[in-house]
Amino acid sequence: MTVYPIGRVPTWCSNSCRHRAWEQRRAAASGLASREPVERIVEVEVPVTITETVEVEMLPKGASWADALTQLADQIDRGRVYDRDLVCIAPALAAATAALDRRSWSKNRQRTR
Repeated sequence: MTVYPIGRVPTWCSNSCRHRAWEQRRAAASGLASREPVERIVEVEVPVTITETVEVEMLPKGASWADALTQLADQIDRGRVYDRDLVCIAPALAAATAALDRRSWSKNRQRTR
């Protein structure tokens, strides 16, 4: 703090110190400040590990397709699938049925019935 030979002796070293002291007095008067105000906060860098769970859509494989299609049929019967979604599902099911009909084992199976 610089003390000049003429004039009053300064109470604060700068305007920012004067303002901080005013804020502390104001907080203490309202009961928000502790009895010993903290002059500075020291931040310590600590390594943080963040684990994020990402949902990945898994397509059924092999025989589990039968369960998936059975669940789809059940949801459609119970009205759990929106009509707007049925517009997209119907062509996909038609394509799956057509692919199944093109397979030779499917044709052989129909002949044995």
